[in-house]
Amino acid sequence: MGWTSRQVKTLTISLTILSVVVGVGWFQGTFAAKVDEGPLTPDRVFPASSKCKKCHLRANEEYEESTIARAIVSPTFRAMLEDYMSKGKDKRYCLNCHAPQSLVFPDLLDSMAKQIISGDLTFEGVGCIQCHLIKAVDPNVKGHPSVKLEPGRTVFGGYKDFLESKAHDSQYLDIFKKSDLCLACHTVAPPGVPTAEAVGNWKGSKAAKEGKNCQTCHMPQGFDSSANEEKKRDIAGHEFNGKSPALRKQAFDLDYENEVQGAQTKLTVKLKNLVPHNVPTTHPIWNQVYLQVVIKGMNLREVFKEKRTYGRIFADAKGNRTLMDHDAVKLLEDTTLKAEETRVETFTFPTPEGTPSFDVEISLHYATPGELWPEAFAKRVASFTPKGMTDPVFKPSEITKRCGNTRIAEGKVRKLPCP
Repeated sequence: MGWTSRQVKTLTISLTILSVVVGVGWFQGTFAAKVDEGPLTPDRVFPASSKCKKCHLRANEEYEESTIARAIVSPTFRAMLEDYMSKGKDKRYCLNCHAPQSLVFPDLLDSMAKQIISGDLTFEGVGCIQCHLIKAVDPNVKGHPSVKLEPGRTVFGGYKDFLESKAHDSQYLDIFKKSDLCLACHTVAPPGVPTAEAVGNWKGSKAAKEGKNCQTCHMPQGFDSSANEEKKRDIAGHEFNGKSPALRKQAFDLDYENEVQGAQTKLTVKLKNLVPHNVPTTHPIWNQVYLQVVIKGMNLREVFKEKRTYGRIFADAKGNRTLMDHDAVKLLEDTTLKAEETRVETFTFPTPEGTPSFDVEISLHYATPGELWPEAFAKRVASFTPKGMTDPVFKPSEITKRCGNTRIAEGKVRKLPCP
């Protein structure tokens, strides 16, 4: 995997001493693997996910299509890490989640960061074993909850009746059935703004009270075998749905009414967030959701267009507005849709003239706010992808849409299927 013999030797000596002196506990990583089977090299502790595919075909195929598989190769993350490091920030804050090998091999942080930015990688970011070596997490630690990794032959998971394997030992842990496992990383908010919440009041949500967890929606169950020759049963999906169109369509409800008041028309939209966490979550630089209203008059000519944006705006130490969460020190604006919240939005526009009716289109979109990024940052993101500014990272995607037609004489909207 590109590690030098000197690095391997240094790591082997260091880890051997650690294993003799103390069983290292909570400090974002634990060195608990036995060293009597050979040196603890990165490729031994964190074998490539392609090796898991030999036995876990379905899970690996799902993983390969997931956003998690692209944790260190996405153009936005690479640009963000570069900007973050250029300001002298501690790169562990990024790599502890995007490349958990750094927890076990901290001496390789600089090398790993340089590889990520250059795109010349000799290691995976978040692969199969990076999650399945997690022995426990401490969710009560401020910031990133502490993660306890236990390198060795034992692979941890959420099945009690696992199939014995020659490739590794297996052990059931109930942490794989709890949201704490996911929240070890997915609670990220600007570290300099303690009032900024990523997930929000998830524990107080209706879903949490019903016993649902992160895995319920983001690792939906399927009926199959999780490993070769194993009996078929309910197994967790490994697509890690989050941005999939199917899941998004279930995440929101849109309802609307309008009232023609002579020369003016008032449109009232009720937007309900059906998910048990804030939308958007995590970094403000990645996530933005907006509600858009389009009114079309005679010959489907657009006569009115307006949108409302949901997200967060921060200020840096100089008081300037910023989307860079590692520069943020103060929360200026928070229009985030809270868990299971209903937001009512009112739009007023001139009643279209010269037409007996007009069309109403209401849509909700998910977008990376590329148009709001600093120009230099946007260009750097574009440089990390062969598609440049045409890359999907710069394009919004539709979540859901509602359509209707209003006869002006009647003054009320008729709800119709969208074309």
